[in-house]
Amino acid sequence: MSVKVIPAKRKEEKQQAYQLRYKMMCQNLKWLSEEAYPAEEERDEYDRNQSIDFIAIDSMGDCIGTCRLISPGIIPLPINKYFNIFPRGKLEQDYGRIQNCVEVSRFIVPKNNCYKRHEITLALSKEMIKLGFNKGITHVFLSLDYRFFRLLKMLGFPIYKIGKTKLYMGSKTTPGVLALQNLLPHLKTNKPSLYDYLAVEGDMVREKALA
Repeated sequence: MSVKVIPAKRKEEKQQAYQLRYKMMCQNLKWLSEEAYPAEEERDEYDRNQSIDFIAIDSMGDCIGTCRLISPGIIPLPINKYFNIFPRGKLEQDYGRIQNCVEVSRFIVPKNNCYKRHEITLALSKEMIKLGFNKGITHVFLSLDYRFFRLLKMLGFPIYKIGKTKLYMGSKTTPGVLALQNLLPHLKTNKPSLYDYLAVEGDMVREKALA
């Protein structure tokens, strides 16, 4: 089966993302209370005007994964609001000047035996990275379940822990950063298969399956 990732722009597409978030975070993982979301759609203040949602859909049009990018705005990024991360000076010393940043949030990929291992996760990551390059993003911040954080590192993404892991939203969560401006050179040397999958040249993306 094929997987397609699109930005959720229409109301129906956003609802698919919110419904999957509710199913996983409220019903399956019990990180949030079901009673707090009577419409069975998990959403928060960032969904109003500070985030871009992505959904992964299968050939039947069903949502099989979702994530979002939160932009800086009136509400501080979750990583700044809820975590004690390294000072900006140290972050820029270690990971380069922060000119334009976003935060990855609500990365939800339920187990799906119809797809290759991590295929949906990689497809969602690829679309976020493409958008990041197109918008001139230099740094992507992450506050993710520590197991998922570890998985992304295992897949080859050069993400680095920038604060203590803490209990947040019902999960042990790790704050981290990905210096997007350094991503492709790093992967070309250290993880060429992932580089081939993600590499962006102008508006062209080389579509290659990971070995």
